[in-house]
Amino acid sequence: MDNQNEKYNIICFSNQLWDYPLWTNKKHVMTRLAEQGHSVVFVDPPINTGRLFLRQVLNKKWSLRRLLTWEYSEGTVKIISPLNFLPFYNFLSKIHAWKIRQISGRWFTKKQRTVMWIYNVEIPGIDNYIKSIQHDLLIYDCVDNYAGFPKYDTKEKKAAVNKQEEILARRADIVFATAPGLVDKLSKYNTNIHYTPNVGDYELFQNSRNNKQNIPDDLKSIPKPVIAFTGAIDEYKFDRSLMRKVASAYPNYSIVIIGPIALKDREGTIEEIGMADLGNVYFLGTKPYKKMPDYFAGFDVYIIPYQLNDYTVGGCFPVKFHEGLAAGLPVVVTDLPAYQPFEDVCYISKSHNEFVQNIRLALEEDNDVRIKERQKVAKENSWTGKVSNLLELIDLEFKKK
Repeated sequence: MDNQNEKYNIICFSNQLWDYPLWTNKKHVMTRLAEQGHSVVFVDPPINTGRLFLRQVLNKKWSLRRLLTWEYSEGTVKIISPLNFLPFYNFLSKIHAWKIRQISGRWFTKKQRTVMWIYNVEIPGIDNYIKSIQHDLLIYDCVDNYAGFPKYDTKEKKAAVNKQEEILARRADIVFATAPGLVDKLSKYNTNIHYTPNVGDYELFQNSRNNKQNIPDDLKSIPKPVIAFTGAIDEYKFDRSLMRKVASAYPNYSIVIIGPIALKDREGTIEEIGMADLGNVYFLGTKPYKKMPDYFAGFDVYIIPYQLNDYTVGGCFPVKFHEGLAAGLPVVVTDLPAYQPFEDVCYISKSHNEFVQNIRLALEEDNDVRIKERQKVAKENSWTGKVSNLLELIDLEFKKK
């Protein structure tokens, strides 16, 4: 719904690729801004031209035109994919900034004010982009506790990314943060900070339970009840030991996993994450995001078995949480701070044993009243509402100028 009068040119610096199969908050926000008539340029994180890139080219994810121009369009969004051909990242950032200026100059609407919207605090040469690309407002939208990523495995590495984040937060006109821990951290550097938690695609998932006839064949044949997780099976969030405990505790339940197995520099297999020996675990691979409501139609309980560590406790609020609620499903989670406001509509588990017990409880307590309560909360926490709120904050910021 478009309640905004002024339209903006928006340059979004993302820390995840536009064509990543799992829709991230960046894509959700920018898609809706473009649908409302704002001119959006989405800048992928610069891509190193190594093995992963070659694999993408061989899988035909890059057309010849995209290889030559670094750009393509999807709907009303222009996507720019900078390529790092050499390991001189600060120097290359100047070339990338020049290219972004050229492309956005053709894409943007003249006389509209420009918002530089940065998610990617890790981008090398960030100062070159900020200084050389014209903008009227600078936003830092923090969606992760970056120092908690496994690649920052020394004090020196953590300090470096924290320092870069501090500089960006101090420089920004406005800071958004998606988790309570991120607000606490960044409020030391900028008082103009707003808690803007992740939400879900209520409109997409709200009718899942009424679409049993659309359950895909690879799920339809799996025995009930189905306990499901969707998303990346990675090494720093996904709790493999907890998932094994769930599968072992309920040998008559089907444990369904949908999403990529993300092992460092490649996609792994169910054998590599140590779950191939469990006969009630079904790994269905990655599915198109728009097809996910059909899969949710076949779930009985939705689980998010995340580890509790510096990354998750300090700044994680999974988008999938509200998708589960929107589908009306009972949602069982670990004890992340971001879930506390929703304790009445989900099952927060303070230990592995409680997590396992909550799955059985969720099945036993599920009823129409609880379904409506979950969906009511999900409707109040939709991308439509969040984007409207973000635009109101931006409008107010421009009025100060």
